[in-house]
Amino acid sequence: MAIRNVSLAPIVRQLEKNDLLPAIVFRTARVQCDTDVERASTNRRLQVSSAKQTELRQAVEAIAKRYDTDIDLIRSHPHYSSLVKTAIGAHHAGQLLTWRLVLEELMSAGLLRVLVATGTVAAGVDFPARTVVVTAHSRRGAEGYENLSSAEFQQMSGRAGRRGKDTVGFCLVAPSMFCDGRVISETAQKPPAPLESAYFPSASTVLNLMRYRNVDDLRFTVERSLASFSDKKQAVIIREESASFENGIEDSGLPDDQVKKRRKKVSRMRRKADELESRQMDTLEQALSGLSDLGYLDGNGLSEKGYWAAQLCTSMVIELGEMIEKGLFEGCSGEEIAIMIGSVSGDSYRRYLSVSSNLIPNDKVQVLEKIVKEVRAAELPGSSDSREYVEDCASTISTWLKAEDWQEFRGLLNLAGVAEGDAARLISQTADHLNQLSRLKDSHPELAKEAFYGKVKLLRPPISEALALVAN
Repeated sequence: MAIRNVSLAPIVRQLEKNDLLPAIVFRTARVQCDTDVERASTNRRLQVSSAKQTELRQAVEAIAKRYDTDIDLIRSHPHYSSLVKTAIGAHHAGQLLTWRLVLEELMSAGLLRVLVATGTVAAGVDFPARTVVVTAHSRRGAEGYENLSSAEFQQMSGRAGRRGKDTVGFCLVAPSMFCDGRVISETAQKPPAPLESAYFPSASTVLNLMRYRNVDDLRFTVERSLASFSDKKQAVIIREESASFENGIEDSGLPDDQVKKRRKKVSRMRRKADELESRQMDTLEQALSGLSDLGYLDGNGLSEKGYWAAQLCTSMVIELGEMIEKGLFEGCSGEEIAIMIGSVSGDSYRRYLSVSSNLIPNDKVQVLEKIVKEVRAAELPGSSDSREYVEDCASTISTWLKAEDWQEFRGLLNLAGVAEGDAARLISQTADHLNQLSRLKDSHPELAKEAFYGKVKLLRPPISEALALVAN
């Protein structure tokens, strides 16, 4: 079923008229979710009764009390007034985790009419609605827009229908000038993606495994992994297809140029099969080579540097290892270490605070930038090609360290147009890296002590509350 007008108000009115609420409306980008909620707050036709508004306020207070969360932090959220007036909320990664928890609890209790969301709800939160409305055939990622995969569409549509409350769920499509309903129809008919191994020989994985094994053991394990088995199985299928395709070329009666094209296709298929057969081992060898070049391996096992680096269970293990080896943290306080690590922990394409500058001495900035380039040049599997030194990330960490509380910090974020969720994610990621450094008590005791102090300074409410909620 298709709804012609993609604006939220007519969608809600139509769903309400046909008894199809509560609903989750999926949008492509965060800003669309926020705009929907802000417009809803000014539309009198979307407002709920006074009794419903009172019920929502009481429910929010009960949620804050249950999770020991600051109620004032929730009430001061820019969308709180709209939430209470309309029973409509916006859920996406740009929101503070505490706010998302409130929305999830309200939705699960049946108190929200509509949740406007990006794919975060489909992928990571387990609660359904009577109706799901898909408004786009693509999603926005770090590298632009990509069409929804069959798995992503199934995650979205799978939220339709509440167990014990609905006998059927509804998935509706509301295409616009930027949404092709035909693409959604094709995606909906595709089979689910096959099960794939999550194993990947990243630098962190290889170092941690080699605390207990040598290089030969690791090669043996990878050769017999599910990932290798799946790749080889797919290679056999491609070889069989190429052989069948090749057998029909000679008797096809096609012109010479067409025969040549078909033979080239057979060659491409065979190369792909060869690549699949050796992909896992090739990736492992690439990781081993890069780690050896950077001094983390010594012959068939870990070097001294590799032993202490293997304790750092983080995606930034090599960057942190190089920072330690090059003496960047020597004589630094926990706060200074936090600012340096934060400067390379964010996403360069996101907006952060630009309040302070020159927080890190120029000579150290040059070393940080050199480390990022060297790690990227090592081409280690799993390393981020987009990692950069970002001064605004350092500024965001520094501002949070100095802020009295999140209310003060939120005001600065709002003025700068920085999403709370992005700032919170940067802070929690930085705290996690510091937590890893605090484990180096034997090899780097002073650094471990200061890193622990920096982590504690960062993990104040609501960041600490959010992490506790995730842990529970």
